[in-house]
Amino acid sequence: MTIIFLKYSEIDKKKWDNCIRQSSYPTIFADYDFLTDASPEWCALIAGDYEYVMPLPTRIKLSIKYVFTPFQFSRLGIFSVHPVTPTLVKEFIEAIPLQYKQIDLHLNQHNPPLLIEEESIQLISHQLDLRAEYDTLYSNFSENTKRNIKSAEKYNLRITSDITLDEIVDLFQHNRGMSKTIKIKKRDYRLFLKIAEYALQHQFLELIGVQDIDGRLLAGACFLKDYDRRWFWFSGRDNKKSQKKAMFFLISEYLKREQKQPVILDFDGSMNQNIARFYQGFGATRYSYPMLCFSRRFYLQKLIKLYKAIRDKEPIFPKLTVQHHDFLKK
Repeated sequence: MTIIFLKYSEIDKKKWDNCIRQSSYPTIFADYDFLTDASPEWCALIAGDYEYVMPLPTRIKLSIKYVFTPFQFSRLGIFSVHPVTPTLVKEFIEAIPLQYKQIDLHLNQHNPPLLIEEESIQLISHQLDLRAEYDTLYSNFSENTKRNIKSAEKYNLRITSDITLDEIVDLFQHNRGMSKTIKIKKRDYRLFLKIAEYALQHQFLELIGVQDIDGRLLAGACFLKDYDRRWFWFSGRDNKKSQKKAMFFLISEYLKREQKQPVILDFDGSMNQNIARFYQGFGATRYSYPMLCFSRRFYLQKLIKLYKAIRDKEPIFPKLTVQHHDFLKK
């Protein structure tokens, strides 16, 4: 099968979006316009008459071209109505032009792990089927989660939709984002706000907050509406009021409202055991998906370390893409 490489401006938008919609894993993250908003110079690999497609967001650092996963992009990879085999994944990877020296790209769970394990890693996420009634969902909550929800209800908390993106981002930045172990660039925040505004304008995004009896915002979350999936996409909470368990209350109330819907709630993580336990406490089940992660030049890793030493920042090709969503939750 012949695989061709095209720049975004050369792609037939209608055929592209049609392939994504009809694929075994349709997702907003691979839609033409959403990709263009996040990575204006993105490219793609295409086989047949858009029978298989693979988006390739790209950047240039220190004159080095690389393929990356945009900040807060959950899944990309190969999309098709047909099964994607390990051999096909290998063929697509080999078709990425050699000018791209570093590849850090999330695939989706319908893409099998790479045959060469050194070129990929397996990431972990958690998901919850919302087709059941809330009482059934609640019966699968852990005892700790149930206790925390009951504790939250004692504070007379209330859900609000009168909340902005900036407020949610501020909650994160001035709480969990203050941790020395969390290094998120201003560029990444700007990108998130850009694509989140796009999602809001197209009614793909819902903002939910939790206020206490005095009207103080304790927690906020962005839920992204995908084709058959809802993403717990970005969130923040006031650590000084953590005893009020606002995030437990927020998710519980969201599940009450979204019960019996034919969609999956994807918590978008986590490689962090504590956060994974938080998701599992709501009855979410674990699943894995692959990420391409390799360099085509042996000197790149040394160059990355040198760049980090000089700039005293995270690597030029940061591993933030592996589990950045872990920092934005709970």
